[in-house]
Amino acid sequence: MQIRGLDETDRRLIQALQISPRARWSAIAPIIGVDSVTLARRWERLSGQGLAWVAGHPGAAVRGPSAILEIEAEPGATSEIASALAADPEAFTIDHTAGGRDLLVIVGAGSLDALSNYVTDRLSRLPGIRATRTLIVSSPFTDAGQWRLRSLSADEVAAAEHYAAPPLAGRGGHVDPQLEHDMLHILARDGRATVTAIARDLGVGQRRIREAFATLSSQGRLVVRTEVARAHSGWPVHAWYFLRVPAATAERVGLAITRIHEVRMAVSTIGPYNLVLSVWMRTLTDVQRLEAALEKRVPGVSIADRSVVLRSLKKEGRHLSNEGLATGTSIPIPALLLHI
Repeated sequence: MQIRGLDETDRRLIQALQISPRARWSAIAPIIGVDSVTLARRWERLSGQGLAWVAGHPGAAVRGPSAILEIEAEPGATSEIASALAADPEAFTIDHTAGGRDLLVIVGAGSLDALSNYVTDRLSRLPGIRATRTLIVSSPFTDAGQWRLRSLSADEVAAAEHYAAPPLAGRGGHVDPQLEHDMLHILARDGRATVTAIARDLGVGQRRIREAFATLSSQGRLVVRTEVARAHSGWPVHAWYFLRVPAATAERVGLAITRIHEVRMAVSTIGPYNLVLSVWMRTLTDVQRLEAALEKRVPGVSIADRSVVLRSLKKEGRHLSNEGLATGTSIPIPALLLHI
């Protein structure tokens, strides 16, 4: 398929959906300056080609502990290991990297014991692994759901944020676990699935779906976010930084780093490094530039290691093509507390 890429209107549309992923086309049309029918057609092309997509995931309230897993592979084994792990719901994100690790995998499970069992038992069954390191995520400062393209003005951002406020919680504040599970599976495939479509697929009333949406969102059990194919985002270079920061200043440093626009994810970790960053940049030269900027702007930071991503194979449950485009394969991230 010939991929045309993103023009400025596409970028403006994607940023509006980054802010308000489920906004009606008629609501954001005045912000983008394009009529709602045209926006719908544009989104159909963008999502159909895998250039951008919207997906729903379990929120922080129902995610168990997670870890960043570094894997060193035997020569020629990297692709086979990555393909095997990509089938696991516990492996949310998989990057093939250059540097001190061949694969970087974000994994999660319902408890520390379950996480330990997954890491040790699962990896022990995979041939070709030379060594692994596990960094337990202790607290996030920011994640990729807060990262934005820079195509809208401040006023346009404010207008889009008006539609991003979650609806009032439904009556009772309780959602049947089976309904929550089923909704999450539908939204993992299409985060913009309409209430009408979800209700039809699940055989329940639209009012019940609306109330469930409101309750799950207000309780932090459901998040919906918009992703964009990195190669077409304007920031095609992806790097991971592994930092050591004095414990007394880790909180302040982590918060300061989130103000750097290129930073998509910043988490404190327990392991040989205590702060890990995922960063998108415009050129390879920016890898060294940002490194110098970090050391200058955040005194006390020691950059212990870094890796450049050669290819992303999976992002938050969504399989990606060799070109980094979203495919039709999505494995829902498992949610804690869904006793069904």
